Amino acid sequence: MLQKLSKGHWPIFLLSSFSSIGNLFLPLFLVRLLSTEDIGIYKIFFLHLSAIPFIVMAGGPVHSVYYWTGKEGKEKQEFINATWTLTLLLSTIVLLVGFPLRHYLSRVLGLPVDYINIMLITGFLICPSSHYSETTIASGQTLRGSLFGATSEVLKAIGFILIAIHTGKILWVISFYAALLFGKLLLASYLNYKRNQVSLSTDWEHIKKVMLYCLPISFTGCLGFFIDKIDLLVLSGKLETTSFAYYSLGCLVIPPLYLLEMSVQKTLIPGVAKSFASQNWSEGSAHFRKSISDIAFLIIPSIFGLCTFAAPIVSILYTNKFMASVPYLQIFAFSYLLLILPHDSIPRATGKTSWILKVYCSITAISLTTVYLASFWVDTKTILIISVFLKFLPKFWGLKFSKEIMHWRWSEMFPTKKLITYTALSLVLSVGSIMTKNLFTSEVKWFLTCGPVFAAIYLIFVIRKVKNSADN
Repeated sequence: MLQKLSKGHWPIFLLSSFSSIGNLFLPLFLVRLLSTEDIGIYKIFFLHLSAIPFIVMAGGPVHSVYYWTGKEGKEKQEFINATWTLTLLLSTIVLLVGFPLRHYLSRVLGLPVDYINIMLITGFLICPSSHYSETTIASGQTLRGSLFGATSEVLKAIGFILIAIHTGKILWVISFYAALLFGKLLLASYLNYKRNQVSLSTDWEHIKKVMLYCLPISFTGCLGFFIDKIDLLVLSGKLETTSFAYYSLGCLVIPPLYLLEMSVQKTLIPGVAKSFASQNWSEGSAHFRKSISDIAFLIIPSIFGLCTFAAPIVSILYTNKFMASVPYLQIFAFSYLLLILPHDSIPRATGKTSWILKVYCSITAISLTTVYLASFWVDTKTILIISVFLKFLPKFWGLKFSKEIMHWRWSEMFPTKKLITYTALSLVLSVGSIMTKNLFTSEVKWFLTCGPVFAAIYLIFVIRKVKNSADN
């Protein structure tokens, strides 16, 4: 069993899940160790830090190693070397452009210059420090590569908590992160040198080919990031750090739900690709309906649960000093409906990826303009509602495009009965939970009692219904 788990996709899935859950729980410790203002700075810092690889497109060469390792012999090594060189060149843009503008960035982002300096250094280090683990995984050493990446995440979490306990200052926390990434880059460089695995390339033909391959993917990823985070990016420069902390913590990301959607997509795309090649449209629609059903099975009750139990969830996760995050969580919960709609799976499966780039170019411009203008006229709750609505636009556009490609009718695309069942059952359980609220002395006790009951009844009912359908 252990030998089987050390091969294939299992190390990647298990260790990435471990890292994702660790990053989910890290803020739960920090909100108890840092001030509300420092939590706001923490969220602003890492929001903009996460944007840097997308802006300079340095992540493209790193993740393209999965393509280039499919080459043979010397050519394979030349392309891998080219990805390493291009990663460093693109990452250097962060320093060359960022440092001359650091005082301007400080005013725009509302952070002291010291924080901006650390952000730029860390932004330079992120992609180069990840190149070794991605290359190692792509080369077939999934356990070694996954462990390298997961270990740094564990050290990050432990370091953040210990430094927060000892100093109570966010500046020391983010300084430690920059030092950690620098150490990770040095270790990766040493391991590459020791194994003669990756080196700098001066072959500009290979570098150019890597760049041409990565550019459309990187640009689409950049646009997707801005669509997803546009409200946070705009408000980070307009709200006080304390208010931004309430807003950003309310936008609660639950990694297992995203991992569910990702894993279902990985089975949907090859299934639809085969159906498209054989022009078996009914088989393709069956794959599509099953994917929506599999994701909705957990997403729909999760949305109802987040809306119903928002207050005790915030209290348990972030303490009562962050209760202002409750309405944001209730609004943000509806964004998880986006995961149910696999809007770009059909274009990916049929090779029509240029459509994805076209859509994201249009939607990014609309989202940026709308949210920016709305930030002058409406409150933050309305901005979040607008932001969630805008994220549905590419979904609906994608569904219409998929319908046309696969010659489907609308009725063939959705598991209507299952969606109604999941929704009706979740609604009944939510109403029932709310009706029992006055029987408990506190909202936390109410949640800890009714939450598990909600989940148990839902799972038992749905599983029994599925079993009965299969027997019939």
